[in-house]
Amino acid sequence: MNSLQWLHYFEQNRLNRAEPPWHIASPLESQQRAGLARSLSHFQLGESGEGRFLLEQARRQAADDPAYPETLALFIEEEKEHARLLEQLVRRFGGVLTEKHWTHSLFRLMRRALGLNFEIQVLVIAELVGTAYYRLLALRTRDPVLESVCALVLRDEAKHIAFHVDWLRAVQSRWLPAESAAWSLQFQLLFTAAANVAWIDHRAALHVSGANKREFFREARRECISFLHSLLVPPALQLAIESAVAAR
Repeated sequence: MNSLQWLHYFEQNRLNRAEPPWHIASPLESQQRAGLARSLSHFQLGESGEGRFLLEQARRQAADDPAYPETLALFIEEEKEHARLLEQLVRRFGGVLTEKHWTHSLFRLMRRALGLNFEIQVLVIAELVGTAYYRLLALRTRDPVLESVCALVLRDEAKHIAFHVDWLRAVQSRWLPAESAAWSLQFQLLFTAAANVAWIDHRAALHVSGANKREFFREARRECISFLHSLLVPPALQLAIESAVAAR
């Protein structure tokens, strides 16, 4: 894993970030705004952690890669920036921030259960599900500020997932095929459980935005499949694929 390359990326991504046009009034009806505010407040809670446990684990387990904890710290700062954007959205839609929720407590418990690698995979699952959620909001909800926030978050999350893929690919390069297959199976089971939890928690907001259950799970499954495929692709080939996609 080239942590120094990722460190440079996160440092550059902090610069000259566009701010959503908060001054534009929302065209949404009050019911839509209320549903979105509640849903977004739950995502905001998940993005607002300090990441102390994660960083402690990284410093202990990544001694042979001293740049990784520093890079991980910048990743956490970027997640906090998402929390700031979501807080602005919640208040714009007339909602209040959520200080505690069972889904957040469940994810935090899971993340701390089995060490750094397990916490990384739980973070990845949350980002894959979140990507499906934000993409549907951007497609279905006609609010320019919400669309702008979703675009920023989706751009960052794509790189976050690629960052974690690099770490997990390096870890799994030392595994037997049977170990990789077992990991993939448990990942898919956890992902399916997380997607169902997310649907239960956020279905009201997705419904008022015009999205349905089938669309949500289709998007979420697509993200999961893409992630699992990327773990199997050599880094050089992955870079070539990303460059080809970006050039289109």
